[in-house]
Amino acid sequence: MGKKKLSTNWYVHHQDRMEWYESQEAALDAVDLFVTSYENGIWNDKTSYLSLGHADGETVDSDLFKRRYSSNALTPSSIGSIFKINIFIKNKEDWIFRYGSDVLRQSFKAGYECHDGYLAERLACDYAGFTINDRKYPRVDTPNARCLDACSNYKYAHCSSDRENYYITIDNYLGKYQLIKLIDTSIETTTLELSLGSIDDKEGWIFEYGSTLLQQSFIAGYTCNDRYLEERVAHEYPGFTINRGKYRKVDSPSERCLYACFGYENSYCSSNNSDYYITIDGFLGKYQLIKSIDPPTQILDLTSPAGSANNRFGLKMIKSNNSSSLIKSAVVTEISLVQLISVCAITSTLMYLAIEYFPRVFQAIVGNI
Repeated sequence: MGKKKLSTNWYVHHQDRMEWYESQEAALDAVDLFVTSYENGIWNDKTSYLSLGHADGETVDSDLFKRRYSSNALTPSSIGSIFKINIFIKNKEDWIFRYGSDVLRQSFKAGYECHDGYLAERLACDYAGFTINDRKYPRVDTPNARCLDACSNYKYAHCSSDRENYYITIDNYLGKYQLIKLIDTSIETTTLELSLGSIDDKEGWIFEYGSTLLQQSFIAGYTCNDRYLEERVAHEYPGFTINRGKYRKVDSPSERCLYACFGYENSYCSSNNSDYYITIDGFLGKYQLIKSIDPPTQILDLTSPAGSANNRFGLKMIKSNNSSSLIKSAVVTEISLVQLISVCAITSTLMYLAIEYFPRVFQAIVGNI
């Protein structure tokens, strides 16, 4: 409620708040702050009253007041120490005559409302590059690093999205408008759920294991469900992703799929009819995790008559085909000209040495015997 009242203090009374000041000049500085707060949408009511006066009833210096507010940003009431604020009307007029273009001032003097012109010029002056957004985009769950950095350049800004683009967003401009400015980046696709419900240890995990970006985003008030899940999955199950499709367990896995799943507790092999995945159900109580088994391997359909009768033969054929492929790949491997010349040179050298020295070595050995 302000400093302790002294006999020489001036006061400014607004609603249920009273502040005390050493002079009328200092009290008028406080009035300036109230006016600015209305302009920036900090107060919700569009019409309010300020009481400016002295504790011992000293008369308000009306000349000083008029010099400070010659454009009637504040309007005196019938009581000399009570002043009325209608920020959108009076400060619109004040702003137009202080900062507006010649066309805007002349139009206003001629009796035109100039609502759109005032908003357009004021917005360009206060927040260059922003536009007024009537659709009120929602705050994103988790911003990327570029968005977080872009919003940090503006006070009270946050990141919003229309599901196609990201925007620097400022709510309650002049008490009622949402401002947006496009961030030059596209929406990042994610396989993570958008609505997560309650995750009990989320906050603790973020501050113990989360990245700097995740921690800063969470501190800045973002929900961060998407990035939290993405980082936690990467930390606890590297290579896995959250699957919204809920793949079903296969009827009979191949040897490769069977052994791949042995590396993870409570895992099994699932399929989407084209690829096969190591699958873990119930992550954090509700999510299915999958990791592709690469390359996809053949899975026998034991329910078919042919598969039932000939599955062993099929396994042998697979192994046989694999062996044949290896032999063929070895035979048809291309040899460069340099390699061919080198092999020929080495072979010729060995043959020469054998012809030249082998008889002598043989005779020496026989002679010793």
